[in-house]
Amino acid sequence: MHPESQIKLIADTLLPGFIPKNATEKELSFHFTIPPNKSYKVWYEKNAKNEWVFTGFEPAEH
Repeated sequence: MHPESQIKLIADTLLPGFIPKNATEKELSFHFTIPPNKSYKVWYEKNAKNEWVFTGFEPAEH
């Protein structure tokens, strides 16, 4: 498994492509894979300043 700091860095880079079009959404999650075969699911929540904040991750099954 990769360190949380690396997973967060990659997730933060990918985040703009997953932001919901509905501005009232407060949570989101998505999966991504770090080659060759490690997949993760990450979660974000919108804070009081309308910023998406990384809240956690878990390894994802293929």
